Amino acid sequence: MIHCKNKCPLGKFDGCCRSCPDRPDCPEACEHDPAQCGDATWDEETALAVFQKSQLATLNAIASLTAHKKAIEEQEKNMKAALFAAMEQYGIKKFETDALTLTYVAPTVSHGLDSAKLKKKYPDAAADCAKDTPKAGYVKITLKDGGGGNGA
Repeated sequence: MIHCKNKCPLGKFDGCCRSCPDRPDCPEACEHDPAQCGDATWDEETALAVFQKSQLATLNAIASLTAHKKAIEEQEKNMKAALFAAMEQYGIKKFETDALTLTYVAPTVSHGLDSAKLKKKYPDAAADCAKDTPKAGYVKITLKDGGGGNGA
């Protein structure tokens, strides 16, 4: 159901005028579209239905783009692996063209902390050295197997 912060002026209905059974005959009926008026809120079921209907084209486009992006990234990964092997084989450290520069970066070992082990062994030290880092919200998109853009 759609709820509105503006209550029915006649006290007949608790919700959005669009959902009122007496709306067609009501002289006080609100003419605003609840999706655009800014005064309406939806219960979860209604919100999901409105969201899906209003965003279906965007959802399908994102699913298609995400599938293409995944395929392109896989191609890129394979090509980079082939270039890495060739540069290693021929001892090439750097190669430049008008369009790009390739630089061979040899394998290395990275040193870091095992934070889970630190927290378990030395919880006070881990808590003392912990810091909070704010992160922006975002939309996470996960492709389902065979996801090619037909639904999201």
